[in-house]
Amino acid sequence: MVFACVSLLGGCTGRSSQPGGSPSAANQGDGALLRVAQEAEPTTLDPAAVQDGPTIELLMHLYEGLVQWTPENKLAPALAEKWEVGNGGKTYTFHIRQGVKFHNGRPLTSQDMVYSLTRSLDPKLRSPVAMNYLNDLVGAREFHEGKAPSVKGIEAPDAATLRLTIDAPKAYFLSKLTYPTAYAVCKEALDASGGEITDANSIGTGPFKLVQYAKGDRLILEANAEYWEGAPKLARIERRILLDDGTRHDKFEAGELDIARINMAQYRADRQNPKLQPLLHEFERPSVYYLALNQRFPPFKDKRVRQAFAHAVNKAEILNTVLEGVPRPAEGILPYGVPGFDPQFKGLAYDPERARKLLAEAGYPNGQGFPALTLSFRASMEDLSNVTTAVQSDLQKNLGIPVQLEAVEWATFLDRRNKGDMPFYHLRWAADYLDPQNFLSVMLRSGAPENTIGYANPQFDRLCDQADVMQDPQARLATYRKAEAIVVDDAAWVPIYFQKDVELWNPRLRGVEDSLMGHLPHERAHFADASAP
Repeated sequence: MVFACVSLLGGCTGRSSQPGGSPSAANQGDGALLRVAQEAEPTTLDPAAVQDGPTIELLMHLYEGLVQWTPENKLAPALAEKWEVGNGGKTYTFHIRQGVKFHNGRPLTSQDMVYSLTRSLDPKLRSPVAMNYLNDLVGAREFHEGKAPSVKGIEAPDAATLRLTIDAPKAYFLSKLTYPTAYAVCKEALDASGGEITDANSIGTGPFKLVQYAKGDRLILEANAEYWEGAPKLARIERRILLDDGTRHDKFEAGELDIARINMAQYRADRQNPKLQPLLHEFERPSVYYLALNQRFPPFKDKRVRQAFAHAVNKAEILNTVLEGVPRPAEGILPYGVPGFDPQFKGLAYDPERARKLLAEAGYPNGQGFPALTLSFRASMEDLSNVTTAVQSDLQKNLGIPVQLEAVEWATFLDRRNKGDMPFYHLRWAADYLDPQNFLSVMLRSGAPENTIGYANPQFDRLCDQADVMQDPQARLATYRKAEAIVVDDAAWVPIYFQKDVELWNPRLRGVEDSLMGHLPHERAHFADASAP
């Protein structure tokens, strides 16, 4: 994929349909209801505050922003039907699509976008992510810090026009507007509830409406008959809250789910099962699973210790024995599918002898004197449990360091990560948009909101800052690659593998649209007639 895959023009791109699997299995559904798993309890229903993939997947059915992804991994118009870029690449003038209505029937205007973007940055909301995605707007920081009454770079000259001005030309800015912090929310619905978004007032412009939320059980979405692209083909989507891999698999086999993501142990068995094997679907995702070495933990302040950990983890063994050889190994941080990904790049190789030497030089020969350490990971995810068990074994065997494992409930995990109080954890970072800035500058630049592990390298920062504003695509990517080489050698993270999802699908399922970013909203999903081949 080349850098130009993300179009900066307002041309409309049609979506394509993706057929379902073999018709050989029995689970049928009722033709109007799509049943999928919600793999974690939603952490919030507020687009301005969301920071986790499972919740974003829910919210993108209810809300929309100015632009959207297509199955071709390009940007296309959504609430903005077109736009122009002027002022040397710093001013974006969006023309709001006519005929768009909120779920309560009120037409969308440019002032709704002013309200929604400003609200995301409001210091009273305390969004943990707004300054990752809207920080380029002129005046965003001053407003977010309570030093200005409004965001200077957000204007609505009239009801059909929105003008956004950023502080410098940035090739990735338009892509950042796909993140939920730029979704349109309904002011009067929030005003009626004191500004809080709940299941009772989750009113967006998306293809589905939230009509029921039973915590710990399910969410029910109903088709928006007045959706601007036309009513969805489905009548409803039922998102069952199923945290356990085994439960999701059992529900699929019982005909109670139409899509179920599976773990690698299940994949091993399902590909040998003649009824399930034809229903398996694989999807590359621009996401990296890594070990984070938090430098608030004193030993991890020493680069030699971090490098020792990197050299001690046998990635190839983990991929082949734990993950069935399905994902790609991660030598660096930029995943496959993200511009700048270099298939020739080599990171810190598995080298137990060098790992022991570095650890001894740092003052911990054979692990002696190393403080107690816990490796945290998301609970109810068997693959993560198995990977961390393998890492635990490698560190004990190769460094003499005993590591305790800790499975943490998802919302608690995110909260602890935000506070920076987990010394060592296994997590993924999934692309919010297809640009290396979203991995390097957003996650690891010193002072970035997402950098909660205390990593800092002035040379890395300078390269990211330079690349962030470069207009020459090739020079940008070359500069980001230099930055990536520095942070991998510093071992701020130990990248292990790039994500590949494996899912079971109802064989009658049709019209599911997918991009590298994940499944797109199911507005065109439907079921073939039961008698159809």
